[in-house]
Amino acid sequence: MRNNMLSFKEKAGAAQEDCLCFCEEEASREAMFQAPIELPEGFVVDPSEAVANVTWNADSLSCVIERCFIETGPEPDEIGIQFAVRLQGTVTLLVSVSPVRNQYGQGDGSVSVIRNAEIDQVVYYSDEPDDCPDVSDITIENLVVVPPFYGSPLSVTGTIVLVPEPDHRSYVFTANTGDSTVSVIDADVNTLVSTISLSDIPTDLGVTLDKAYTYVLHRNANLVSIINNETLTVTQTIPLVGAPRKIQFEPGGEFAYILAGGSSVYEINISSQTITNTFTVSPAADDFALDPNGQFFYTTNSVIWVVNKYDLNTGQLIESLSNFETPNLIVTPIIGDFAYLENGELGPNAVSVIDLTTFSESSRINRLFDGLITIVFSADGTRAFFLEPYFEASPENLTVVDTAQHTFITTASLPGVSDLAVTPDNQYIYAAQPDDNTVTVYRTSDYTAVTVIPVGAGPSAIAM
Repeated sequence: MRNNMLSFKEKAGAAQEDCLCFCEEEASREAMFQAPIELPEGFVVDPSEAVANVTWNADSLSCVIERCFIETGPEPDEIGIQFAVRLQGTVTLLVSVSPVRNQYGQGDGSVSVIRNAEIDQVVYYSDEPDDCPDVSDITIENLVVVPPFYGSPLSVTGTIVLVPEPDHRSYVFTANTGDSTVSVIDADVNTLVSTISLSDIPTDLGVTLDKAYTYVLHRNANLVSIINNETLTVTQTIPLVGAPRKIQFEPGGEFAYILAGGSSVYEINISSQTITNTFTVSPAADDFALDPNGQFFYTTNSVIWVVNKYDLNTGQLIESLSNFETPNLIVTPIIGDFAYLENGELGPNAVSVIDLTTFSESSRINRLFDGLITIVFSADGTRAFFLEPYFEASPENLTVVDTAQHTFITTASLPGVSDLAVTPDNQYIYAAQPDDNTVTVYRTSDYTAVTVIPVGAGPSAIAM
């Protein structure tokens, strides 16, 4: 995307010359059609047994590339160029229905009609100026024979799939604090495929549960950037009052929640990409986590030693725990009824298991930790990966925990790692290494390095 960036003066000139506008037209890869079919007198079609068939010709269909603006940041001059790929013309359809029988139920014929479907629509947006689709890939789907009613003839409806949906690629994203970019790694081939420039320094990020968007937090700018994971471009920015610290997604996939400034939790509707609610938390929170069932959220405060439970719908304080020394890091799995809470005044620190049903400590992990950086769960919730700072004198900075028993099962050494992401099949870990500007892929069967991928400067956070 940034390869196509222009100065504001150049953009204004281009707008005047080419009547350039913002990319506001909705893109659709499909077009509906309906073909009425008049039956010869004395012949009938039984809708219960009728079968439709369509052949098509798209020789009259053409591709038009249209440049348009997209917003890449909150400032008026933070604008980039994208390309709307439009298909225009006619798709000629030969629509047939069979069997056609006479009034006595005899015969096994068919009846056909030629129908022209007029096409004029943006099928997708692209970073490339010559990214036209192959019209030979057009398919016809969802054919339905509609019986005559109220004087209307028999008809066939269906969908022209002008452009097939792209294969969903598995991406790994890193927030690079050194050059204000997000690096995009294709996890299928472990190769850097895109670098997305941002308006401000990214400090954390998270991927929506449907994998459609990546939310990037800018702690120093009180801002959230939203990346469309199909186009790999910033499509929206949301200003906040307070520095965003952490993002969580509720299990229904409808809302994102962001802890900002310690005293506010923002609710963002993922569909509309707008703030729909703001909850005030008191005292200010060091960390927060969502209930796996989507009913509550939990905050920690290490100064007055309290863990609070809030109603996620109303923001009302429900209950508090005050029996932990300096509670700070708190995490919950996507699937489960527990939370892991790091606590301890002098160190090394303990990790308590909080039973969320009773909101009480049920056990502790059978290991102490020297200030955890993060805890990351596997997609199925069966494993938790506890990451500590790396020291040569104590190199085993990764602890793998069995979440069914809440006991550690192995340790490993991941030098210089600041954050982790686990593949959905639990086979690999992607580890961000900010001092080396790299991501190292580790095999979870033996925690050996498989490959090292160069990324942007200072990758401090990673998500998949």
